[in-house]
Amino acid sequence: MIKKHPGWAVMAAWGLFNAILAAILVIYREDLIAIMLYVGAVVLIEVAALAVLISSRRGQREPVTHRLPVRGAVAVPPAAAGLTLAGLSLAYGPWMLSLAIPLLMVAAALAVHRGAWSRESS
Repeated sequence: MIKKHPGWAVMAAWGLFNAILAAILVIYREDLIAIMLYVGAVVLIEVAALAVLISSRRGQREPVTHRLPVRGAVAVPPAAAGLTLAGLSLAYGPWMLSLAIPLLMVAAALAVHRGAWSRESS
């Protein structure tokens, strides 16, 4: 028998915590619009938790096997993060490059190690 994933419980607990925070807004007599927005967010979170619960009960009964990225595809996320931080260095200053350069080096190392540019990768 396959166990159900506890994703719905995590979302429900998150919504409950946000409901407690909304109650604190009521206790401190915040503006009505702030309370309404927060309660609306709590309702959306709980509806999403209910949708996850329903989908987990109706979902597949067998575990799904996911394929992992092969070759150079594994280098794309760190390269994207590094390029984003390098672009942000134009706005926030050159200190952002101290975060971008190591990420770009990791991406390059992963691409070389995984054979992204090898001739057999087609």
